[in-house]
Amino acid sequence: MTLADRVQDARQLLRTAGRRPAVAGHDLWSASGLETVLPETVILCLQRCTAADTLRARGIEVFCLAEHVGAQEVAGASSVDLLSHPATRDFCRRAGPLALLSFKPSERLAGTLDGVDALLLAGSLSAARSAENKLAFIDFAERARLRTPRWAVQRLSPASRYEELSARWGRPLVIQGARGNAGQRTWMVASQAELEEAMAVEGGRPVRVAEFVAGMPFTASAVAGVRGMVSWIEPCRQLTGIDWLTPVRLGSCGNVWGDELLAAAAGDVGEQLREAGDALSAAGYRGVYGVDFVLGPDGPVVIETNPRMVASLPLATHLEKEAGRPPMVLLTLMEGLGTPQQPLSATEMPPLASACQLIVHQQAGDDAEARLTRSGIYRLRAAGAPEFLRQGAVLEDVAGDDEALLLTRAAGEPLSPGKEFARVVMRGRAAATPGARHAVMSLRGRA
Repeated sequence: MTLADRVQDARQLLRTAGRRPAVAGHDLWSASGLETVLPETVILCLQRCTAADTLRARGIEVFCLAEHVGAQEVAGASSVDLLSHPATRDFCRRAGPLALLSFKPSERLAGTLDGVDALLLAGSLSAARSAENKLAFIDFAERARLRTPRWAVQRLSPASRYEELSARWGRPLVIQGARGNAGQRTWMVASQAELEEAMAVEGGRPVRVAEFVAGMPFTASAVAGVRGMVSWIEPCRQLTGIDWLTPVRLGSCGNVWGDELLAAAAGDVGEQLREAGDALSAAGYRGVYGVDFVLGPDGPVVIETNPRMVASLPLATHLEKEAGRPPMVLLTLMEGLGTPQQPLSATEMPPLASACQLIVHQQAGDDAEARLTRSGIYRLRAAGAPEFLRQGAVLEDVAGDDEALLLTRAAGEPLSPGKEFARVVMRGRAAATPGARHAVMSLRGRA
């Protein structure tokens, strides 16, 4: 089947269900992608980005809560706050009935949809929550026969000693709390002092203690359907701990598609994704899931899974659409509407172009008043601030290798300490270039 065939089938399913597709996320860019193949998609987000006006000019309906209630009311808010707000509920009643995909679905979020006729497409939320729990994932990975590090759940105490732990797990070792994204509640421990730092945060709670696997961090995504894995996308290198992008030592802060080392490991990665997808499907989960790996000396090693829309998905969707593939988010919609999808054939998966994104997290020293707040296409400069060229909202708007799509919160929008507030999207594999760094500094107000 071609992409056009899948789109036609999706529209027929939506007509039969009497629903309109919708995607919700904190920022515009985390909820985007589906509208590139289904322009009738409604985008719902908390905070304003000027790229919303670009999409509206192209006929895409975008609801930004900050435009209705004021920026400060959405400071520190979540998708639950977005969908439970009276202004959002009124909009959904007018726009609906909706078939809704959300960046982080949960039972609480599902509860907010009562009375607005929006169907949350997610399958078993309890299965997703369990698999995403880093402690519970140990058993999940064993059942799914995934290749993982040596690890175990332990409860550390003031009497715990690094020398004893490292004798079992090696030097350094990794300690992780049950939950936490973008590197939060994850410690690489190489001394007693660093062990005590982790214990001070975890407060005697059970943690996952693991051997450290040296190598390249990367991630890959797929779709779990009724019959197991339906589709997957080639792995992308995961940028982690870059100090001008994130304040978190091991925090994820970007993705790069087109790495040659990962291309050589793609077959192995696909099999690991299939095992994880089959296990998620058996547990009742339906939809996109991400799996984080390290490419170690002996091949790919699975670190965790995230059964939800992940940070790399919007760019992945743009790449899939450009290549003529049915995007994973489209297949998630169709599975969620109750129609099992046949796995994609080789002819439906032409090669992807190379592309990358930088994810910019707030840091101490950022100047909220001086920061760049206009989203769009910019020319990157090796020495100096980027030059605005034209409006833009998706990868397709980026024409040349010296250009980048900058997506950021609009003027006056609040920024949360340590949290994402902007992205830089580029073609090619060169992510951490001088021009890209100057763009990030402009987004921070430090140009």
